[in-house]
This record gives sequence, C-alpha cells and structure tokens, in this order.
Amino acid sequence: MTTDIFIFTAAYIIGVILTRAGFLLLSGASLIIAAVFLYFREYHRSGMLLNLRGFLALGLIGGEGIACFKLSRLSTIWTWETWLSFYLMYLVFYITSTLMERYLHKRKDGGVLPEQVNRSHEHMAQNALLHADSIRFYKHCILCLVVITWVCFFIEAYKLGFIPFFTKDMPHAYSYFHLKGIHYFTTLVILIPSISILAIEEQQHADLISAAGIFFSLLLTILLVSRFQFLFSVILMVFTMMLGGRRLKPWQVLILSVLMVLVYVMITIARAHSVTYLNEIFEMKNPATPIFITQPYMYIANNYDNFNVMTEHLSEHTHGTKMLYPLVTLSGIKYFIPMQLAFPLYTTKAELTTLTLIYDAYYDFGIWGVMLLGGVLGLCSGCITKEIHHDRNPFSRIIFAQLAFYLLFSFFTTWFSNAATWFYLGCSVCLYLLFQIRILIRRK
Repeated sequence: MTTDIFIFTAAYIIGVILTRAGFLLLSGASLIIAAVFLYFREYHRSGMLLNLRGFLALGLIGGEGIACFKLSRLSTIWTWETWLSFYLMYLVFYITSTLMERYLHKRKDGGVLPEQVNRSHEHMAQNALLHADSIRFYKHCILCLVVITWVCFFIEAYKLGFIPFFTKDMPHAYSYFHLKGIHYFTTLVILIPSISILAIEEQQHADLISAAGIFFSLLLTILLVSRFQFLFSVILMVFTMMLGGRRLKPWQVLILSVLMVLVYVMITIARAHSVTYLNEIFEMKNPATPIFITQPYMYIANNYDNFNVMTEHLSEHTHGTKMLYPLVTLSGIKYFIPMQLAFPLYTTKAELTTLTLIYDAYYDFGIWGVMLLGGVLGLCSGCITKEIHHDRNPFSRIIFAQLAFYLLFSFFTTWFSNAATWFYLGCSVCLYLLFQIRILIRRK
C-alpha cells in the first residue's frame, strides 16, 4: 500500500509542476499513467477486472489527466484547492477501502461455507428447488419491471404530449420528458438487462422473457433519447456478466462496442445536436478537431474546469444540504419542512452542466467534505468488495456493478447526491432482500 501511495503522490506532484510550467501534454500523461498503474496494481492484487480502487483511479485521476491537456479555451489554470481536492479524494478512498478489506479479512477465515461442502442427496434436491425458484423469481422481476417502466413511460408521454425520439428541433427533449415521481420508475429500465442476464445464467440459455427484457429495456432508452440510460443499462449488464465469471471474447467486445457506438450516434442525431452547435459550445483551441474527439473530451475535461470555477467563486458552503438532497427528496421531507434546495451552479458555461463526483461534497464542506466523502465511500467499497466473494445472493452483483459504474465514471457527475442513484440502489437492495427471504424460506 505504501509503495502505491508514494508512486501516486509523486506522479501527482509531477503533474502539478508540469502544468504550472506549461507542459500540458506531459502533465496529463503523468496522471493517466499513474491511474493505469494503480488499476493494474489492484487487478494483480485482487484478480478482479472490476476492482473499485482501480476504477476510481481510472475515472477520477485518469479523467483529471485528460483535463490537464486543456484543449478548450474554457480551460484555465486550476486553483490549489482543485488540485488538493482530487488528490485527497483518491488518497482517503484508497486508504480507508484497503484498511476495511484487511479488517474484514482478519475477521473471516475465508473458508468454504458449510452449505457448499454438503453433497448429500437431500442437499442436491434442495439445490434443484432453489434453482427452479430462482428462475421463477428472475422472470417475475423482469415482467414486473417491464410493465412498470413502460406504463410509466406511456403515462409521461400522454401527459406531456410527446415522445422524445419522435420530436424535431428539440435538442433537450429528454430533459423536458419528466413527471415528478413517475420518471424514477420509468428509468428503472436500467436494471432489467442485468436481471435478464441472471436469468440466462441460471437457465444456461436465453428464453423469450429474458431476451424480451433486454430488447424492450434498451428500446425504451432509445425512445427516451437518453444516451446515459442506454450506456448505463448496457455497461451494468456487462459488469453483471463479468462478476458471474463470464469473460467476453475479443470479437464479442468488438461487436458490442460497435453496436453501442452506432446506437449512441443515433441517439445523438435524434437529440438534434448539430456539429456546429456543439463546436460553438465547446470552444476548442483547434477548431478542426473532429467532433468524435471533441464531444467525449469535453464530457470529461470540462467537469474538472467546472469544479475549479466553483473553488474560485463559492462564497459560502451549504453544510450538508447538497449531499443530503436525495434523502430530502425521496423521503418527501421537502414537502413538509421549508428549506433551500436550489443553489447557484458554478460552471464554465451555462450549457455545460456536468460535474465531477466531488462537486457537491466540496460545495457542502470544502476540502473536509471531499475527505469525508472519500472516507465513507472507501469504507463501503472495502466492505462490499470483501463480501462479494462470499455472498451467494446474485443481486449483490447488480449492487456491486452499480458502484463500479459510478466510480469508473466519477468524472461525470455527483452520483451520490443524485436522488436517482439512491433510488436505483434502493430498488436493487429491495430485490436483494426479497431474493434472500425466498432462499431462507426454501432452506427451511
């Protein structure tokens, strides 16, 4: 652990010095190399491609390295608070998650569970019943979620009078396609492909219900013209497969990547975002930069510049109000207790509102808030990483996959102060508990 921290710290200091000296490409390269190094160190240590410390390194520190290239005129010299915040976020996360794993490892012998060594005929018969019960449970979940999401989608379409995919000259159609309370259930569609994968694995083949679950869920994300919902659904599904021991072959990865890019481009076109419009917004230093480079670059780099703008202009912290927003929203407290929930959004440009994972934590408590977030996430990550090897409940894989996604895309937004994040996690935990109860009943 000490060696990794030393190398990370050295690479980070070199990156800061090179940026201040104007060597932007070298600065970015030093942070990207450090992020890749940390990921592979964790991979070799844990044997997991989906390792959480490695994913946060790739997402947060690797993204910071890309932002250091400063290819847009919107980029400026970062404050010391900006540099320190991202460094401390990863450092605290790394230390707390590692220590939590070591603590749990000492408490558990890591042996095989008694149920796994019992080979009696009674136990084998019980496994057959669990197998059939599991398949039935998965299919019920798929059918229920498909019905719920599509019914909520049609309610929104009827009330709002349009379907985003079929609109013209409405670049932000998905942003307007939102009914309070209802839209949370519409976007539960992101869980269906992962549950379908669990059903396919249990049956060892795809049936009509699991295949329809994947098809109709991805179709709904396209009708919503939500690139995020589409990518989230697919990546969550792939992560769930990988956590089950499935390794995709190179040709499968290639085909999946091509299909994802094609659908992504189709959704982008449906959103009516012209290349000219995007180039005007992004203000690249080299106007000839292709849009397929410009768009992903800005979706990563500008988020760090937005954070920097906040550190420059924030005059007063919100003392927990931003991070507690999901609790206030999902519990309905805001309807009974008057409180301020809207605060200024500090960004480089009004149209570019994506943020990093630590934006709201800094908004609440400054650097101390960032360290607190890193510590809490680190403890939770260390715990779930250790438990995923022992937990026989397959829905733990979906919960782990969501956390892995949020850490890998930590450059994109404030996931853990987003009500939708906690709604998805909450529903996943409910399915976990329901499945667990059925298993306990069957064992009895």
